[in-house]
Amino acid sequence: MFQRYNISDYITTMTVQKTNPEYCRIERKRFGNFRHELKSTVIKSYFFDGYFDGAGLTEEDYNYIVNGHSPVRVGSNGDEYMLFTIHHIKPLNCGGETRPSNLIPLPRTFHTFIHEKVFDPQLAKIKVGETAEIVGIPDFSKITLTMMNDPSFRIQYHKYMVDEHKVYPTRLIHHKTKRARSDAYNQWYQKTFGKLK
Repeated sequence: MFQRYNISDYITTMTVQKTNPEYCRIERKRFGNFRHELKSTVIKSYFFDGYFDGAGLTEEDYNYIVNGHSPVRVGSNGDEYMLFTIHHIKPLNCGGETRPSNLIPLPRTFHTFIHEKVFDPQLAKIKVGETAEIVGIPDFSKITLTMMNDPSFRIQYHKYMVDEHKVYPTRLIHHKTKRARSDAYNQWYQKTFGKLK
């Protein structure tokens, strides 16, 4: 059943300053060096706060979580993958720190979604040292895991970002003429969401 959401109720803004690539490199290395310990700490913390409640997880999944691990699933190719990945709430390339207070476990699909549809298109337009307001940031105090896993929530979220804030895939701007960009945008919008607003 298609659930309707008022997306503006579940998002916020974030004022950021783009940091230099060297900071990102150092923080990513730091995260890599302590990946297991950080993931375990963050997952256990969110478990005890009730974050995973009502998310339709199995008893086996909870056994993984209570021990500080992400539950695993088997993909169509037979490979195992982690159900949750760790997300930096304030992005690394905006000075976000690799510490538990800035980390949250997210379903892999939702993590990919917010980077591709919310963060990355906006951050790509900001230069190093420049300060800007990023719109449409998930308000994790209101969005539940059930919503994150709901495709209807994600498509409405994406549509909201396009309709209200003109945040859409950066590949659409690479057409040579204004007319070509407009045609490409219209085709993409109708294919993705249906009739133009």
